[in-house]
Amino acid sequence: MRSVKRGFRSFYRHPLRNLVVVALLFVCLAFSLSMLAVKLAADGQIREVKRNVGNYGEIKVSSDYQMQVFEEQRGMSRAERQARARTMSEEEQQAQRVRFLVTEETADALAADGAVTTYDKVLQANIGMKGIINPAMESMLGLRSQMRGGPGGPEISSDSFRFEGNTNGASASDFLSGRKILTAGSLYTYRDYLEANPVVVVEKNLAEENGLDVGDTVTAYISGASGKASEVELTVVGIYETVQAEEQSEGGEFAQFNPAGNTFYAPLSVVQLLNGTEGYVTLGSYRFDSVDSTGEMEAAFAGVTGGDGRFEFSTDYSDYRAIADPLQKTARTSVIGLAGALGACALIILLAMAIIVGGRTRELGVLKAIGATDRQVIAQFAVEVVCICLAATVLAAGVTAVVGQRMGDWLMSGSGGGAETAVSAQEAPNGASFAGGVPGMPGMSGANGGGLYVVSSHEQAADLHVVYRGSLLLYAILILFIISLLGMAVPVAWITRLRPARVLSME
Repeated sequence: MRSVKRGFRSFYRHPLRNLVVVALLFVCLAFSLSMLAVKLAADGQIREVKRNVGNYGEIKVSSDYQMQVFEEQRGMSRAERQARARTMSEEEQQAQRVRFLVTEETADALAADGAVTTYDKVLQANIGMKGIINPAMESMLGLRSQMRGGPGGPEISSDSFRFEGNTNGASASDFLSGRKILTAGSLYTYRDYLEANPVVVVEKNLAEENGLDVGDTVTAYISGASGKASEVELTVVGIYETVQAEEQSEGGEFAQFNPAGNTFYAPLSVVQLLNGTEGYVTLGSYRFDSVDSTGEMEAAFAGVTGGDGRFEFSTDYSDYRAIADPLQKTARTSVIGLAGALGACALIILLAMAIIVGGRTRELGVLKAIGATDRQVIAQFAVEVVCICLAATVLAAGVTAVVGQRMGDWLMSGSGGGAETAVSAQEAPNGASFAGGVPGMPGMSGANGGGLYVVSSHEQAADLHVVYRGSLLLYAILILFIISLLGMAVPVAWITRLRPARVLSME
């Protein structure tokens, strides 16, 4: 106990010397803890990104194959194409209709992989409608006429409308992301898909133009069929509005232009019936457990398709890299900074204690001469070292709570992160804008009809959120312990080798 008291007295008796050491340690420790806080925040955010970005993929007909077919068609004259169409058998016509589609069997086989957590099947098609006016087409023609300086365009009706079908309307990405909002009725359900219930969801402008309301029916034509058997009555179960169209209608002369006004949403099984492509889908979309399973999914895709070049498996891995790379670079930089700062702390405490102990050789000799043991003298210096390190650590921990976020922002800006990275991720041409759903993925749902939560990459990449957490205090205590032990290395080595008689004989 006397050794502890002497240690405290020694600490108080040399305030200027200790203040210099505390200040130096404080600067290095504040930097160390700030780097540690940034590292913990970056690692946590990377784990969150891994759970939500980079774990989506879809199987579809490859763009290379589509281009190949296009080139073949372009090499034929119009007369040759018409002649070929007239001579096609029903089997050939069906093959022509599904050449850019994927079989449901293939889509389901890939979904059987253990890494898949949720999947959906999507079909997009142009379907003929009976007596429906297309306001989008009218607006476009009217706009063209206005640009030419003439009167408004003629009132026309297009009999071809875009249909999108998936297994559950609530899980369609447009509705998940908020780009389309249900204003009346309800969306079709997973049971509607299983039972092929003839229901449809209609856009608000189109419904108003055609006098449609929830509960009304519209007539669609089955592709390739003829006569009365080609007509299917669909019940309107919901009406939605397109946010883009509503924003445009708030100002400007093009208020009525609605680029999505001719889109109908219906159960996948219904769209397959109308398109005459039962058993086929435009794409299969999959959410797997983590970006780390991307390689496994690609291998499963190769096994399912047998290496058929007509198909491709595209993922949002590039978007994961766009978001995660700045975070990972920041984490690596913070580790380097942490190691350098801790090395500086170790060097400071070692040099400081060498100077302190070297200047107090006579005091140590006297203490040992009057009967103090090595353990008692070491305990005295241990108290001094702990006081110095504790003061520096407490101050550094407090400052870290203030400067940690700024340090993270500084490192992110140097790593190419920040809002600019988020924008590039959203506008990437290959499709990944999770804030608005996954382009190329008109809808997603689980096999049980459950929806998926679509995460905003913009929110994840815009900032590195450095939070002062309890674990940081534990790390600070661990650093304090390690630095205190290093600081004791010099006194221990000096005191155990010190001979009182030699010290006193030097006076």
